[in-house]
Amino acid sequence: NFSPSSLSLLFPINPSSPVPSHLAQLPIRLGFSPTWHTQHRLRLHDAELAPPLLVACARPRKMLLFLIRHGETVDNVAGIYAGSRDSGLTSHGVLQIRRLAAHLAERPASIKFIYSSDLQRAVKTADAIAAEQKRVCSRDIPVVEFPELREKDFGSDEGLKFGDSRGRAPDSETAESMKARVDAFLDRHLLPLVSSQPDESAACAIVSHGIILGVLYRELCARVSRGGITVDPNPSAASSLISPPFWDNTGFLECTVSINSAGADEDKSLPLKLHVQRVNCTVHLKDLKKTRGGIGSAAYDEKQRTLTSFFVPGSKKRKSHDMSAG
Repeated sequence: NFSPSSLSLLFPINPSSPVPSHLAQLPIRLGFSPTWHTQHRLRLHDAELAPPLLVACARPRKMLLFLIRHGETVDNVAGIYAGSRDSGLTSHGVLQIRRLAAHLAERPASIKFIYSSDLQRAVKTADAIAAEQKRVCSRDIPVVEFPELREKDFGSDEGLKFGDSRGRAPDSETAESMKARVDAFLDRHLLPLVSSQPDESAACAIVSHGIILGVLYRELCARVSRGGITVDPNPSAASSLISPPFWDNTGFLECTVSINSAGADEDKSLPLKLHVQRVNCTVHLKDLKKTRGGIGSAAYDEKQRTLTSFFVPGSKKRKSHDMSAG
């Protein structure tokens, strides 16, 4: 069902597992009937990489994007190459993602979409954001996982300490490979979403990893028309135009992407504009100190409870995966 101002989804749905109506507008085409899980998470491993189905919009579209790095992991602390490794969050990392989730829930931006790498350190960060959006804003947002958003695969260097590697491993993922999967994500998922979204107050949180976020940002900038990148007048944002931005754990780059598809060229390309508001924003981590004695750097135990949780009614009934719990 196409209209001049929207994009539709060819999405075979399992009648016994209905999908929320707002997910049915995701700009992707799937070659299978997915099962809708109770966790409200959709994995796109088997998604058909269909060409973007874009229709000219009657007016420009824009969307606020949060490009977010996951919380601190055990391998981050150990200084280990961990791209495809599914390294778990530390106890400090869980505190970071809770701070991040609370900060985003307090923002006036209306997060309506949450996209994530399918590696667990990113998924748990995204889950925390979704849980806090539901608790504070009463928005039930599914976390949609994309393998295209995984971190760089370091090949045989995976699991080695920084400095132990003798140059780049021959089986390490190439820059061309990372660019190809980021291009697929942008052209087949993110940009069609922006083009089809009539609500200009809508925002999308994208949770991924340090290296691949840099590739994502560069490829997004590469699609911007000449003179189409602007920044807020602060040093951190301005520096992003000179050198690739950097992400600390739970740091985020905040930007607004605008599409004027009514003025698209004959080659179907979309004229984009990008306004960068914040780079590596970690204001939510202010005054957060890591617990000493190695506790903060240890792997987070999802069964552990804080002192506060013992005094919260019904806390025993909370599920271990509820990252918004104390």
